[in-house]
Amino acid sequence: MRLSLLTAALIAFAPASMFADAIATDGSWNSFCFDGVGSFGAIGLACASTTDPVANDSVDAPWTFSGPATLQVLDLFQSGDQFDVFDNSVNLGDTSLPIRNSNAPCGSDIGCALANTAPGGDYSYGVFDLGPGSHSITIEVVKSPFGGGAAAFSASSATPEPGTFLLFGTSLCVLSLGRRFRGMFRL
Repeated sequence: MRLSLLTAALIAFAPASMFADAIATDGSWNSFCFDGVGSFGAIGLACASTTDPVANDSVDAPWTFSGPATLQVLDLFQSGDQFDVFDNSVNLGDTSLPIRNSNAPCGSDIGCALANTAPGGDYSYGVFDLGPGSHSITIEVVKSPFGGGAAAFSASSATPEPGTFLLFGTSLCVLSLGRRFRGMFRL
């Protein structure tokens, strides 16, 4: 019985571990640096740390994970940058166009920048809903008045619906009962 429950649990959670270097889809922020227009987000020595919350230093793009998720992309430090976001080389769209090109007041503060996003705000921001499957995210700079900078992204996995848990629990009960009654009907 324990072995079958362990096997069922491993099968249920296998998609989360498809990529050895996958980013977490727990809503934590990951910082990245970029050069001018046409460059792609990457890690680098010039990336400054963030606050409120402190972002993880991301691995080099592409950033991979599996399963449905909501992806957020946020410009930081000097405002004025804008990004194209790609999933498996398919353009998901642009982040918002910031109003000002300036040394905006938030700097490295993610919470402050989120509260001051475009339209009408200083920082470019985009939210992208991703369906089930494998994801490979890249972010291209399409506007950068200062020739480079830093930004952050966050991936949050979708919360399973209650029906999913009910189906999983029912399946485990049927498997358990099947093992129990299998011995009773042997000849």
